[in-house]
Amino acid sequence: MNLTTVGRGLTAAVAAATLTLTAAPAHAQPSGPDRSSNVSVTSGDLPPDGSTPRSPSRDVAKAKKQQATARATAAGLPAYQRDGYTFHKLDDAALPYRDDPAPLVDKGLHDAQGVRMFSFNGKTWDHPVAQGQWGLSNVTAYLNTGQQVYLDRAIANAQRNIDRRVESRGAWFYPYDFDLNRCAGRPLLQAPWYSGMAEGVLLSLFTRLWQVTGDAKWREAADNTFAAFTLPPDPALPWAVWVDTAGHLWLEEYPESASVRGERVMNGHIFALYGLYDYWAGTSDQRAADVLDGAATTVRRYLPDPIRNLRWASNYSIGCPTPHLKYHGIHTEQSLKLYEMTWAPEFATDAYLLRSDYPAPDVDGTVQFFAGTHTGYTFDSSGNITGSKSLTLSSTSIAHADQRIRVYGRNYYYRITNGALAGYLVLETGGARELLGKAVEHTYNPTRVLGFQPGTYTGYAYDSTGKITGTKTLTFSKTSMAPLGSTAWVNGKLSYQVTAGAYLGYWLPHVTGLAFS
Repeated sequence: MNLTTVGRGLTAAVAAATLTLTAAPAHAQPSGPDRSSNVSVTSGDLPPDGSTPRSPSRDVAKAKKQQATARATAAGLPAYQRDGYTFHKLDDAALPYRDDPAPLVDKGLHDAQGVRMFSFNGKTWDHPVAQGQWGLSNVTAYLNTGQQVYLDRAIANAQRNIDRRVESRGAWFYPYDFDLNRCAGRPLLQAPWYSGMAEGVLLSLFTRLWQVTGDAKWREAADNTFAAFTLPPDPALPWAVWVDTAGHLWLEEYPESASVRGERVMNGHIFALYGLYDYWAGTSDQRAADVLDGAATTVRRYLPDPIRNLRWASNYSIGCPTPHLKYHGIHTEQSLKLYEMTWAPEFATDAYLLRSDYPAPDVDGTVQFFAGTHTGYTFDSSGNITGSKSLTLSSTSIAHADQRIRVYGRNYYYRITNGALAGYLVLETGGARELLGKAVEHTYNPTRVLGFQPGTYTGYAYDSTGKITGTKTLTFSKTSMAPLGSTAWVNGKLSYQVTAGAYLGYWLPHVTGLAFS
């Protein structure tokens, strides 16, 4: 679930102990995929995707008391698949959530202590993931500004979860006190239920607070939260991780306790992975490194199939396999972040393919129409044409677009907002209709490799408006390679930007003979 929309779903990062953290109108979405949040935590509106909060169906306090009687156990997780991924410590600015500072004025639902709350049926409830997300956003704002109000809010949200924790089998768990129905066919999550994602988000928050404040209480909270990732599932007790029948480890956002399995939510799994990453980076705990390896292996196995949908938005989860535009974008971003963390090229490739399947739709740019006939279309959710309008231009013209989307079963289209084709979608076509400038750029750190087969290639330099300011053409007599720093659609064409060599400063449009590897 999404971290960047604070309080919009169940979601996670921090620096190593050796790394010093220093303070310093909505567009309509295309029809097709489900675009709802899973649980709104800023209003009482129920989401239309089948995920419905309900009042608790049992005595929550009694259940927590029984769960808290479980003693620490030496039993660990069963063996799980590990590909041998190693993780690398990121620079502070590259850590997850560092681009999501909280605003000074909190317009979300919160109580008198500034703690994020969730509302339904006229009652407010604690929501551990939303509180962890809001806490992390406030830590980021504190690091950016040095203003104490942000640190105070972060601490308030962290402390609320420490105060509400259920200690079971030597680990700390953070309860949801309302029941939750997921999609059709999934069992009711009966309060108190617990989330591996909540464990991961709060693990990030506790680790970051420990590093920012130096207060040992946050290290204690992080240690006890991490312990949840070392315990096997138990149908009568809180748990956060399990191993599926193929031997893959899941950090489970929605544990289904009775069957000791879960929905297998990809974004929640990766956000929980971020929490483990933060803890590992801060403590160098080898146990965390081992779980990280297993968690990354699960992503490698399941994100390409069945989570990915070729030429469409990816599925929200394996258990609720609905294409979801919002979380497709999150899967794409998470894949890039996993590449930065592991340097494993398969994750950069995943991001590249997911972007090709369904690129982030929102743009604010100029479409250049070349002389000729152009047709705008409207479509239904199945990609069938429901209307059209054509015009013929005797010379080049421009119009504004607010979206670049894939239409179901078709290619990329621009949504035009002004002029004769306002309200229509026009097909992206090089040499006919091009969105000027860059769109959906991916930057690779470390760099990838761009391969050149023998042949002639032309690179282009552009200004910020997409105007060509220079060209460079070279011929290669043999296979060559160059370090690849970015890919993007530039002036309507998939293009590559190298970071060294003769094409430095130029974008190379994709043609036969160029290979992203």
